[in-house]
Amino acid sequence: MQADANHRAQVRSNVFLAAALIAGARTIPVRLRNLSLRGALLEAPSLPSAGSKVRLVRGELSAEGEIAWQRDGIAGLRLSEDIDVAQWVQRIGHRGQQRVDEAIAALRAHKPARSVDDKERSASLARMSAELDSICERLALFPEMSVDFAEEMLKLDALAQNFRRLSGRSE
Repeated sequence: MQADANHRAQVRSNVFLAAALIAGARTIPVRLRNLSLRGALLEAPSLPSAGSKVRLVRGELSAEGEIAWQRDGIAGLRLSEDIDVAQWVQRIGHRGQQRVDEAIAALRAHKPARSVDDKERSASLARMSAELDSICERLALFPEMSVDFAEEMLKLDALAQNFRRLSGRSE
């Protein structure tokens, strides 16, 4: 109990941010209601039970943790490691849209647009591959999934493999 008391003594930032909670094969859209170095208050219609190991994701940020308690569409998340709260509460724009905005601003200023380096391209392809894999896994869990969609899922899997190959990462 002492650890929890110390944990709750940390300064919390009241926020209203979108994030995703990954629990096993499930990805759950959640709202972050408050955030501290080692914890968060989550809100969603359906949340994992207390004791569930989860990963909280917001944009490119990710943190592992455990659901400390859950009731009535809210849950307390105990994070495994400290997070940079300021980084988590920053406004997150879509990276693709940010690149478009930068390119338009460069064109208007009659300057060359910023090019994407190989490391950034590789990371982007790896993220796309992982997201496609995750989508396929979630779709495969639906009992209504019919044979008609099997060919489409194979296409998604092939795309994920191609992105992974292009990124230079193999899993």
